[in-house]
Amino acid sequence: MPNQQQVQRQMKFDMATKSALRERGDDESKSHLIEHHFVAGNKEALDELAKIGRMLGFQTSEIQQSQDQKDASHWYFDLLSESPTYLNNLARESLLMLGLGEAYGAHYDGWGTLIVK
Repeated sequence: MPNQQQVQRQMKFDMATKSALRERGDDESKSHLIEHHFVAGNKEALDELAKIGRMLGFQTSEIQQSQDQKDASHWYFDLLSESPTYLNNLARESLLMLGLGEAYGAHYDGWGTLIVK
């Protein structure tokens, strides 16, 4: 379970990202493809995380190994959802992802989406 400091840091990230979307004209009421990014030192951790993500109704991207020689031991993938970008929706999902990453030995690296007007 994430600690208080991790939750607060995630909420600040969510608010900052949401603010940046709003400043660029994003229509939060329209459906967006939300990409929740994960990184791990081994593929097996992400395989298990992807399996749980699918059980929870998320789509998954392909698990890939970093092409950077410095980070060759890192694997990454995304859990994907479609929803409006209201802060309460994003915060619920990101806190779930933070907990899932911790439970499966992966680092939750935040979320992203394209601007929808």
